[in-house]
Amino acid sequence: MTALAVPLVLLSLLAQTPAPKPVPRELVARAVTAMGGESAVRGIRNYTITFYSVTFGLGQEETPQSPARATVTIGTQTTDFANSRQLAVTEVRNPAGAVNKQRRITAARIGMLETNGAQAPDGPGAVANVERLWRRSLERLLIAALDNPATLRGLPVRSWRGEGVDGVHYVNGLDTLDVYFDRRSGLPVLTEAITDDPILGDRRTVTAFTRWQEADGIVYARQFDIEVNGRLQTNTVLTGLTVNRAVDDSLFVIPDSIKAKAQPSDPTPPPIVVNLVQLAPNVWRAEGGTHHSLIVDQGTRLVVAEAPLSAQRMEALFDTLRSRFPGKPVGLVINTHHHWDHAGGLRTVLAAEVPIVTHARNVSFVRSIGTARKTVRPDALSKSGHPSRSTITTVEDSLVVGSGPTRVVAYRLPSAHAEGLLAIYVPESMILFQSDVVNAAPNPPAAGSAELIKFVKARGIVVERVAGGHGVVLPWADVERAATPPASAP
Repeated sequence: MTALAVPLVLLSLLAQTPAPKPVPRELVARAVTAMGGESAVRGIRNYTITFYSVTFGLGQEETPQSPARATVTIGTQTTDFANSRQLAVTEVRNPAGAVNKQRRITAARIGMLETNGAQAPDGPGAVANVERLWRRSLERLLIAALDNPATLRGLPVRSWRGEGVDGVHYVNGLDTLDVYFDRRSGLPVLTEAITDDPILGDRRTVTAFTRWQEADGIVYARQFDIEVNGRLQTNTVLTGLTVNRAVDDSLFVIPDSIKAKAQPSDPTPPPIVVNLVQLAPNVWRAEGGTHHSLIVDQGTRLVVAEAPLSAQRMEALFDTLRSRFPGKPVGLVINTHHHWDHAGGLRTVLAAEVPIVTHARNVSFVRSIGTARKTVRPDALSKSGHPSRSTITTVEDSLVVGSGPTRVVAYRLPSAHAEGLLAIYVPESMILFQSDVVNAAPNPPAAGSAELIKFVKARGIVVERVAGGHGVVLPWADVERAATPPASAP
């Protein structure tokens, strides 16, 4: 072997030796240095951002396979970490074109939300979410990880933008997530968290941080993109950033009238209570919180219209029905439409192997709920090892369920709100149950009311009351008035 060959062999062997795995704390320390240094990052007392944001309404599409519509927000937000308070002033334009001006103050573990001048206490869960976002802001997250290296473990290299990125798994209760770092700059470029979701099963939320720029001695990402299970949910661009400027205390004042009613921050969801309100013989509305279901007693079984929100909500409804109607099974659940807040309880229905009725457009969607991977919070369906045996009956135009005075009819309800939407009619009591076309408030919307009147006329049915999936039960006359705007003065 020549003298030249020996170094070449050594170089070849070295090239085949895998690079040592990075130490998790060193990845975090390098990121803090890249953001301006440990002293500067620890010294962040407050910052103010101006931004615009586009949020896509995942789970509110026209059909389960349609693109989501966007809500556009512009605003300014001041976060004062030193005093645990925040002010956000925004203008929000929703998909229908309505513009809402909002001001949200969070301070001293309570909050206030002002919408178009109307002030109200922020909910304890909403306040807790704001506080959680403070903890999960990159600079605070990295400092917490730096100070608690036992909470970190290394992750396998993952590919992002065609290159490998190194990561750490950070364990801290509700703030547990993965953080990945760019190998060239050291900056944190991705976070990922997996949580439980009633529709998706394992909900994988990935946030990308890009377009890093310096401001007041801190290097900060100017663009955030959030994806949920591979679909873009939010794109946010910072148009301005200042750090550690003077903060006016008057910005964070919550009026005493709001303070007196505000509840302190609490991440624990409130207990789920479902009450049965009888609307007619054999007809009830299961009420509680923001979403409701219709219950019809058909003698040998109960028919339920709507399985909203979550497994916990559906289990509470089942418990309520078992208590009120001992020995009488739920024989059928009718799904009004695919929107996630109105379908979040369907996995519980599938686990109980109760038959389901839905519009033909939504069959694959309903089946996908039952087959979704669920490892964060395994349930009876995922533990069973086999798919649900629930039968799924489809509706194209209409379907009669039962006979005699307790029969119900599921009709396709044409609406701009969603395709494949069903309304449930009880002929004997002349009650119409629908969700979201008329969110039955004291003042129902004109457009939805007009859609409902057109539907009723086309079907040739007589309606006395509208029992919606939201809000109050409305006399039909109120819907008619809402659909006919008052004549303008001469």
